[in-house]
Amino acid sequence: MTRAEAEVAAEILRIARDELAIGAAPAPDEPLAERLDSLQLLSLVVAVEDRFRVILGEEDAAATRSLADLARLVVSRADPAALAAPPPAPPAPGDRP
Repeated sequence: MTRAEAEVAAEILRIARDELAIGAAPAPDEPLAERLDSLQLLSLVVAVEDRFRVILGEEDAAATRSLADLARLVVSRADPAALAAPPPAPPAPGDRP
């Protein structure tokens, strides 16, 4: 796995954990279908598409079995600017800087 792929994989895991509340995130080479049900997998794909501004089709699903495969696909399709870490979240109301 390249550095870019590893960074994308880490971001995908963050999305799964923080945004989708998928507690049992897969290891990089573990088949996604063994760890996620179909709704979780669909939610993850949509969130990844939104985060990295890519479109993943049905043919991609057939070729994408693991987190490493998904990260590799995202790196190959995404604009390099979209691969950069997202900006930090704004402070919550009432939080002090």
